[in-house]
Amino acid sequence: MIDQITKNIHFLLLAYALFLGYEHSDMLTSKILAADSELEVQQIKLRKKQKELKGVKKFEANLDQSKKRVQEVLKKIETIQEQLPSDIRDTEVSGKLTEFAMDLKMKNPSPSPKLEVDNKFYISKEYNFDAEGTFLQFLIFYEKLDNLSKGGRILNVKYLRMKPLDKEQSRNGASRFKILSLSTTLEAYRYNKNYNPRDKK
Repeated sequence: MIDQITKNIHFLLLAYALFLGYEHSDMLTSKILAADSELEVQQIKLRKKQKELKGVKKFEANLDQSKKRVQEVLKKIETIQEQLPSDIRDTEVSGKLTEFAMDLKMKNPSPSPKLEVDNKFYISKEYNFDAEGTFLQFLIFYEKLDNLSKGGRILNVKYLRMKPLDKEQSRNGASRFKILSLSTTLEAYRYNKNYNPRDKK
């Protein structure tokens, strides 16, 4: 029996070696599969991080563009602010309105200034103005106001109403044109020297 085993020992050793080789191969296969699985997980994470990085770079680019746009807006505000007059003088504005009306032979010109309103980078002030005249006189009056704005004094028309005078008032005038009553509100502007558009407050 021992002789039989001794004669066939090489077969036993070969079988044992094959068994060990199979075990080792199976272990290596498991390790390779685990490594492949881990590699796939890491590749998914890498793609996710790359996507996040791309999003961050896009956000940074948009942020830079937004900052540039904000700077452009601030420059425009400062430019507009500098173009506005430094003050609003009631005597000057009221005087001009009355002067235009008198030059056009309009009747009863009556300018009336109101309080100033703080609008952050500029300050506005309204003037109510009443007068009597023809439609043509009123058109020329507003044309004069438009020419006045070209010289740096902006007067924005906020309100306008024209209505015919009653018959008693109309008889007092000798004009062959229909006399109207004009009520208008004009708005003047000046820059606010206390406002800084770059102030973060």
